[in-house]
Amino acid sequence: MCQWLVVSLCGVTNGGKSTLMKELLKVLPDSTKFLCQDNYFYPEDSSHHIPCPGSLKHHNWDIISAVDMEKMKLDVRNIINSTPCNSNSSIQTYRPILLLDGFLLFDDSELTAMCDLRYFITLSREQCWERRKNRNYDPPDPPGYFDLCVWPMYEEHLDRVKKTVAEVIFLDGTKWWLEAVSQQILELAKIKPTYK
Repeated sequence: MCQWLVVSLCGVTNGGKSTLMKELLKVLPDSTKFLCQDNYFYPEDSSHHIPCPGSLKHHNWDIISAVDMEKMKLDVRNIINSTPCNSNSSIQTYRPILLLDGFLLFDDSELTAMCDLRYFITLSREQCWERRKNRNYDPPDPPGYFDLCVWPMYEEHLDRVKKTVAEVIFLDGTKWWLEAVSQQILELAKIKPTYK
């Protein structure tokens, strides 16, 4: 059985994570799987949510407690414990790859430990706001949400990552990283020949 290569792409909202992931799926082997943390948010009426700081009448969606990480980790484990290699193929050249996309992946130490490659996209506050203000969210961002939650929570997460997460590759979100990242992934995923 081949061991999965788990690649995480984390970082700032609107940093280009999802765009990069979509392009990676086009150039990586067809066996590549993909999970997005955004698909694991608790429903809006969940008791897991906590309100925004200040007087803003809105859930704080930018913290790890807003996400069902147990469900996400279960899905990750189910994939990496599966039998990924085609036993009928004698030309298997790459380990199967699992891509993880999320803004707070590294706030879960168990999930972080499963990752072989860890990328973190950054933007300046001004760059992030320029992109964020033109996006539509469900539920929509109320006025002041970016200043009260989005940016402060990102800065706290970035600080924790720098202090506690090993072997993180930081990427500038204003640049295009498809070629560099895909090459790194494929190099690490390459199956080494075994000699008898």
